[in-house]
Amino acid sequence: MKNKSMQIILISIVICLLLCNFYSLYLHQQDKNRLDRAIQSISKLEHLKSIEFRFEAFKEKTVSRFKYEQYYIGNTQISVGSNKDKQISVKSIADRPKLVLGLNQNMCRPCVEGVIANIKEFFPDFETNPNIICIADIEQRFKDDYFGKKVVSFYQKEDFPLYEIELAPYFFILDKDLCVKLLFITDQTSPELTKEYLKIIKERYPEI
Repeated sequence: MKNKSMQIILISIVICLLLCNFYSLYLHQQDKNRLDRAIQSISKLEHLKSIEFRFEAFKEKTVSRFKYEQYYIGNTQISVGSNKDKQISVKSIADRPKLVLGLNQNMCRPCVEGVIANIKEFFPDFETNPNIICIADIEQRFKDDYFGKKVVSFYQKEDFPLYEIELAPYFFILDKDLCVKLLFITDQTSPELTKEYLKIIKERYPEI
């Protein structure tokens, strides 16, 4: 009788231990499921933030294009290189169509380097080509050689409102009309668009 009671007690203990293990496994699985749901929620939130950021960047670029396309620069005074005292007129460099590369010191260097690489793919003589000019809002000491180009600067910043474009490198065509034409603001997530733009420019303006 005593042995039978011990067996019942042992069996009861084993059953209790099994139930405790099952319950622990259940709680662990519940915690894991909650953690997975939390991770999914965070991932969705980050994805939404990424989409929102890209949309805002796209919106800003689109607004800039609408704002500055066909903007009349006029025959204002500019300087080439670091000597800002030597002034020339915009008209003096726009006798033939020029491809303008716009840069800003706030732009990320890898973005700029990527765009320069794209240019050189279509215009291997980028550094020596007088029909490709660089307008950059940078420190004066860098203006004699910025990615191989002498930088064109406006005597007064107000004369060139495209200085306001600070997110990404941009291009446009400048000719004797002294207007911003075919403005294109690059997108580092879509470098193929930059290549397509440069291809079109090369075909449309073979003299560049």
